Amino acid sequence: MVNIDFRMLINQAGNVEGARVLFQKLIASLVRVRYKDAREIRPSPGDWGIDVLVGKLTGISLVWQAKYFIDGLGESQKEQVRTSFAKLMMKVEEKGLSINAWTLCIPLSLSPDETVWWEKWQKRNAKKYKIKIELMDETAIRSELESPDAEPIKMGYFGQNPTIMYYFLQAMANRSEREIQELPEPSLYEEALFIRKLRARGTAEYASAKTQFFNAELLTEEILDKGDLSEITAIRSLREKLRSMWETRFNNACTINEAEVIKVYPLLMTVIEEQDKESLSSQETKATFVHKQGMVHQMANRCEVGWTRRFREEFK
Repeated sequence: MVNIDFRMLINQAGNVEGARVLFQKLIASLVRVRYKDAREIRPSPGDWGIDVLVGKLTGISLVWQAKYFIDGLGESQKEQVRTSFAKLMMKVEEKGLSINAWTLCIPLSLSPDETVWWEKWQKRNAKKYKIKIELMDETAIRSELESPDAEPIKMGYFGQNPTIMYYFLQAMANRSEREIQELPEPSLYEEALFIRKLRARGTAEYASAKTQFFNAELLTEEILDKGDLSEITAIRSLREKLRSMWETRFNNACTINEAEVIKVYPLLMTVIEEQDKESLSSQETKATFVHKQGMVHQMANRCEVGWTRRFREEFK
């Protein structure tokens, strides 16, 4: 008999992030057993509170959201549920979508207190938005996996030769870095603070800086949206490394003259490219040097870093 243990996904993937991806793939496969047109939705940016979709977003559709909550439904997990659902409802209103049902999928059986919270939240939001809200918990997922039609999925993820799981693990391992997204509009960020700072130091071309900032924003939004502690910690660590690299060069340049301060920007961007796969490598975020350069612009946009000696006074 196959042992269906959802914690196995962590062991096989090597971390919670990998388990989250595998769990979403598992849910997509199970939904597809019942609905042959089921498909995953790629975040770009964000996932709109949608992991698996049946039907058409421009028509009537059914939505599944997979959350790899394995240790309980605490306040952090509840907030993730609320945020994902609110995001979908915002997109429904903004884009004029028609969603018939939203199902939360978790590899967890709820405690009595968690059940009370869920039932109250479910009833309140189903009435408010006139949408069917359902829970696909550990018991329901196990039941789906035990059905004859789902036998290949069960064996693929939990059998002695979990070929499906290894397929996705290999695909994840081969993805060394994130894709770079094109700036949707060239005039975007034209008056943003980080661009004004570049102009102040005499930068002639800054189209790439906009793309860097845009991709860093997408990266940050996605990681915070997922709420994975390892990813959040990794991006904070990466940001502090970048801040330290800027501060060392900025302080040194300030002891010489303004001309040296102006050189800090190109020097820092160059060293980020050089250290991308070394001291700035981050397997959790899979950020490219473009994302990392964009994170510097994010800090510049908050006036935490700058490219002229008195940047804080100049850009209050």
